[in-house]
Amino acid sequence: MKFLLSSFLALLATIAATQSSTKEGAADSRPLPQTAHSTLRLETTTFEFPGSGKRNNNATIGDFCCTGETAAVRTAQGTPVGFIYFYDFSGGINLKPGSAADQFGVLVSGVSDPERLTAGRISREKSSIKFSASEMKPGLTRQTIAGALQFTVTIRDVEFIDEAHTRFWMDSIKVGVDVQVVPVTQSVGPLPGASTSGSR
Repeated sequence: MKFLLSSFLALLATIAATQSSTKEGAADSRPLPQTAHSTLRLETTTFEFPGSGKRNNNATIGDFCCTGETAAVRTAQGTPVGFIYFYDFSGGINLKPGSAADQFGVLVSGVSDPERLTAGRISREKSSIKFSASEMKPGLTRQTIAGALQFTVTIRDVEFIDEAHTRFWMDSIKVGVDVQVVPVTQSVGPLPGASTSGSR
């Protein structure tokens, strides 16, 4: 009788262990949800230029220098995790009414690893968004990714030196920049139409 009772108890223990193992395996095999970087919450996600940044005055702010203005992208706790530089250009010429250029660009940077914001030095990646004068018009939008941040630049206003739009007046350009956190599963790098050129 004792033998039968001990055998029955051993059988119950074996069944319970098997069920526990099966449940654990099922829990481990479930896919993780595809969410944005859980620890990164931004203080401000919309910037308007000119005006949202601080004038560089030939000095470096964050990752960029020298004659434009730079805005810091900060976490809800105030930690800078990226920068926006307004603006880069090429093909500049001086005309009697003012200066003009044939290409416009916004330079950006974003934190590489949001999970290491408490580390001594925060590593950031750079990218940029370029527009040629011939294609620029209000409403035109382009995007790029720098580290854990995605930047969307929208042309708000611009004026040109001629009807062919060969060059734009450099003091006429106005843009909006929207910033969001890149989903964890999204590949990090420039989007089509973006550039990874260095800062001015």
